Amino acid sequence: MDKKKKEIIITAIVLLLVVIIFCLKNFVMVNGENQPIHAKIISDNVNSSSNSKAQNSKNGIAHGKVQVKISTGDHKGETLSLDNLINDKTYRETTATKGDDVLINITENPNGTIKSAYMYELDRYEPLYLLILIFVLLLGIVGGIKGLKAVLALIITGIVILKVLIPLIIAGFNPIVVSVILSIGISILSLLIISGKNKKTVAAIIGTIGGVIIAALIAVYFSNKLNLTGLTDEEIQMMIYISQNTEFNFRGLMFAGILMGALGAVMDVSMSIASSINEVKQNRPNSTTSELIMSGMNIGRDIMGTMANTLILAYVGGSMYVIMLVTSYKLPMYRILDQDAIASAVLNSLAGSIGLICTIPITAVAAAILFKRDVLKTNIDDNNKEIEKP
Repeated sequence: MDKKKKEIIITAIVLLLVVIIFCLKNFVMVNGENQPIHAKIISDNVNSSSNSKAQNSKNGIAHGKVQVKISTGDHKGETLSLDNLINDKTYRETTATKGDDVLINITENPNGTIKSAYMYELDRYEPLYLLILIFVLLLGIVGGIKGLKAVLALIITGIVILKVLIPLIIAGFNPIVVSVILSIGISILSLLIISGKNKKTVAAIIGTIGGVIIAALIAVYFSNKLNLTGLTDEEIQMMIYISQNTEFNFRGLMFAGILMGALGAVMDVSMSIASSINEVKQNRPNSTTSELIMSGMNIGRDIMGTMANTLILAYVGGSMYVIMLVTSYKLPMYRILDQDAIASAVLNSLAGSIGLICTIPITAVAAAILFKRDVLKTNIDDNNKEIEKP
């Protein structure tokens, strides 16, 4: 199969997956889940006076009544007066304002009329789908076939995380083992899809696997050494109540987050190093193995600082609320670092960054050896052809 046919097949697969995800609503629904009922808030503070403008919910959120017009489903066009309280059956509760799109749950009487209803979420997923679609289109327009390959790799990664990694962890499988195996699998598939089957991809895979394993070892060792619980925020603590497994490994869940957070950056660095050494080899085919390694290391040093900074800033951004909460008590630095949440954030940042740093020499050595062997083989073949000439 020639290159053009491969590109056509990849383009067709990507477009088919995009159509399935964005056009077939049943694809994104949980088994047995009905289509969501959409509604719009047309007025708020309905039937409320100055003395009874708001009520207090069980967690102290003030809410009154809102007028809601149903926009989808069998009751489209009907208007309801509902409590202005959005409860998605977790600890989160909020309110809506006039003009907001919401999702509602309806209970019907035997004759099909509405018995009761309540709002359970703001309608966010359709604008998010639009944003994702814009991202996919821009990747395809700007990146061409490479961009479409990246989309395919992203779709596969998302499916693996949502349909394999998360269900296995919830089912009670060891998060450390599962995340390491799936991280390696994701990196191999993604790099093969994006860069194809060649020595550059093999070198990038070796560097990625090496960096991921080192990050994993650092995370496991120091999470035990620091005696971290993994219960760093309210979202994770809620897992205590929804987990069916009493032996749920919260520290392992934190480890899985470290690994998945570092994987993208590690793959980026390994492919950059392998691609750079490949370019050096093509322009200077007589370069020695040590020269190729040094070229990779020099390029890696330029990449290392910005990528490590990016990784650390990403973790800091995700932990911003926790950091603000802890530092608001004006504790000395050693007390701040001793907090479980802060220590976990530091471990997340540094374990991923160490894995990223180690990826550079691993990829440089692997790429240099693979490309140099290719050069030697080419030279031997050329010499043999010269000898065979009469």
